[in-house]
Amino acid sequence: MIEKSYLSVEDVAKRFGVNPTTVYRLAQRGALPGFKVGVQWRFSRAMLESWVADQVTIKQLKAEDQRRRR
Repeated sequence: MIEKSYLSVEDVAKRFGVNPTTVYRLAQRGALPGFKVGVQWRFSRAMLESWVADQVTIKQLKAEDQRRRR
């Protein structure tokens, strides 16, 4: 089975366990890396993996910064 390089809103919603509306909102705000093809949003699998890694890193840095301030 060939794995798709680009995911739909529904694919991303299933992958992250959220409602498709949440994916639309994040994409429209530019908070989630994606692009439109006509009226449909598409998301690069590689870009999403990178985005998730960045989010984890940011969360860790914030937690470390809070520990240092104590």
